[in-house]
Amino acid sequence: MAARTTADSIRELWRVRLASALRTTLACTIVGCTTLYGPENLLCIPASPAYSYVVTILIVSDVTLGGTFRGCWHAFYATLQIMIPAIPSLWLIGPGRFIPGLAAAAVTLMAFMVALPESTPLMAKRIAFGEIVIVCVGTVIHGAETGVVMHPIHVASSTALAARCLCFCSRHADSLSSASLLRGN
Repeated sequence: MAARTTADSIRELWRVRLASALRTTLACTIVGCTTLYGPENLLCIPASPAYSYVVTILIVSDVTLGGTFRGCWHAFYATLQIMIPAIPSLWLIGPGRFIPGLAAAAVTLMAFMVALPESTPLMAKRIAFGEIVIVCVGTVIHGAETGVVMHPIHVASSTALAARCLCFCSRHADSLSSASLLRGN
């Protein structure tokens, strides 16, 4: 009897992991199709489509429907935490004068601003740290042609693309739930 219970628990764990993998696959497929085959006006907006995959995998990996919505809220919260200091700092310093040493100092200060509040969830901090690096490194790479407002907005749109795909997958996750896999549907 104990062997049967262990086998059932292993099978159930396997099905839960399979459902999580299918949700992640669906979300990453939607991100990929959107960035490759989406409308022309949408294709130019995300600054780093690869970061959309990172956010997708961070949020959807092993969570329930409510956890996915919570992860989308964390992505929104992280974006707000980065937009508020990024735009004024780019405006004050100027993208043309944003050298690697100054970018390192900006990353340090902005990371400190994200890490300091204890009320910020860990997932939001992870997403915010990624956005900080993309904003600062992108500004150093592109220099004076970086838009003060538009560059952070493009980075935020990469995060928003992932969150939007996750919301879509969460609404349609009933067919990928472990209960439907158990029933054989």
